[in-house]
Amino acid sequence: MTTISFTHEIKPSIADFYYDDNYLNFEIRLNAELILSNIDASIISNTNSSPLTDIYDKYRQLDKVELENIFLEEWKKINSNIEIKINKKLSKIDLVKIEVKDVSNFEISRDSIIYLKILLNQNSEHFTFKWLKNYGPIILRENNDSKIEDDLFTDYLQSGEESGQIFFSANNFRSVFVSFTKFFVLGIQHIVPKGLDHILFIFGLFLFSSSINKLIKQITIFTIAHSITLIFVSLSLIKINPHIVEPIIALSIVYVGLENIFKNYIKENFRYIVILFFGLLHGLGFALVLSDIGYRSSKLFLNLISFNIGIEVAQILLILFLYLLIGIKFAKNQYYRIAFQIPASTLIATIGLYWFFERINLF
Repeated sequence: MTTISFTHEIKPSIADFYYDDNYLNFEIRLNAELILSNIDASIISNTNSSPLTDIYDKYRQLDKVELENIFLEEWKKINSNIEIKINKKLSKIDLVKIEVKDVSNFEISRDSIIYLKILLNQNSEHFTFKWLKNYGPIILRENNDSKIEDDLFTDYLQSGEESGQIFFSANNFRSVFVSFTKFFVLGIQHIVPKGLDHILFIFGLFLFSSSINKLIKQITIFTIAHSITLIFVSLSLIKINPHIVEPIIALSIVYVGLENIFKNYIKENFRYIVILFFGLLHGLGFALVLSDIGYRSSKLFLNLISFNIGIEVAQILLILFLYLLIGIKFAKNQYYRIAFQIPASTLIATIGLYWFFERINLF
């Protein structure tokens, strides 16, 4: 399933591969503007965070033919940053063509697809894939009509990570532990360091009350809620429109900030209802990161569970960190609310409001 992204968001590339007796073929969906502008996608998730963002925007303003021609001119350099090894030996990669999708709205990022082929011989048994760390994470997906869905290879490679050996004739079995670990780490990283909006939301929950019992109750409600929508989206029971979800997530951050400021006027039971609603909403945001991976059948629930556990571990560690740093001592100070709680909540609400305007393209 292809999702729409805002111009400045960086999403994983997707490499669909298939093979016959003669060639290993790749169709890689990527952000050509990102690669051409030399932005380091391994350390940032939004092109606005890079000093090279003006160069990126310049490429984004080109029409599709101009961008395709520039990419072809730069292919020799780009090609040197992609390593495909057949039987552990570096192979020659031929660029068949590039297709830049025609997206008229400048505020929506556009995909480009590059078609690659690598010559095989009768002794070719397996291959590995790796590309430059700066190009960011990439999803590898096998297309093979001769295999059942559960045997098709799918993997999520972190920035600069090399895939394991992918066999042509044999099934590429991956242990439960390896699959669990992959998505557990992905879940953690989606909160720390990549999920600043989710971190601010959790921080906002903490500021309302430093009571560890109340915090655990709130996090539990939040967990149950976002787990529900994460599962529903992953099973394709509901669809996500990031143009709606992402701005509302920003507004949820504004709300928790304002609620902390006016907490004396908020009933505690009402707050739990609000957390339930925003948990459902944030689950849609979590699902965006998984929407293109395409895990099938028996592997789906394993990876959903491990991804969700990774998210929860990150959230719990964040709450414990805040509790040990602030909650145990400073939260009991008589000046805590005036000196810290209200100013911090005001800052959270302000950042959330800025993100809201940015995500509806007013900035």
